[in-house]
Amino acid sequence: MLVLACYWWGGSLRADAKDDYLTADEIEQLREAQEPHLRLKVLGELLENRLDKARAIKDPGSKPKPPEPKPDKKKNNKSDNPVAAAPVEKNPEPAKSKSFLAWMEEYLQCLEELSDNVENFSTSPMEPKAYLKSLNKLESTLQEHTQWIDQIQGELDRPEKKVVAEISDVLEELTEDLKAASEKATEQIKLLKEAEKARSSRRR
Repeated sequence: MLVLACYWWGGSLRADAKDDYLTADEIEQLREAQEPHLRLKVLGELLENRLDKARAIKDPGSKPKPPEPKPDKKKNNKSDNPVAAAPVEKNPEPAKSKSFLAWMEEYLQCLEELSDNVENFSTSPMEPKAYLKSLNKLESTLQEHTQWIDQIQGELDRPEKKVVAEISDVLEELTEDLKAASEKATEQIKLLKEAEKARSSRRR
């Protein structure tokens, strides 16, 4: 279940959390991304995917970013068989035409899940350098999202404004949590450097 996969690091699950907005492939990506920095990277990509789809509706000139190609883990094992090496799409999902509101509701769900993960990771062991890098990337992404959302406020109808207002609240809270997490990771990196310096001095 996604519940176990997404909260492997020991956080509590929101009572109203839902995973029905994720595709089977996205669930698998989250299941494989157990390290904090990898989990944030995947969730950040899912978040961008939803906003790209919503943005394409409000701004027809903008096109969603294509997903990054992933290496086929089984390809090397079957390189002598060209037929087997070709990727086979399993159970392709039919194209769905969703509204701006539907995409933004999914964006909100993903944003809340991301916020929960950042909070849960505050007490989890991690590699601070990799985690700090993922935090900085995510913070930059959210700043860009916030700017775009602020720009379209005037063209939204009432239901859209309602979900966007909720998104803005979560974005503000998450941004503060990211700053706190970045400060903590930076301090951990500093302590690790000092410890390494002390060990080097004792060896002399």
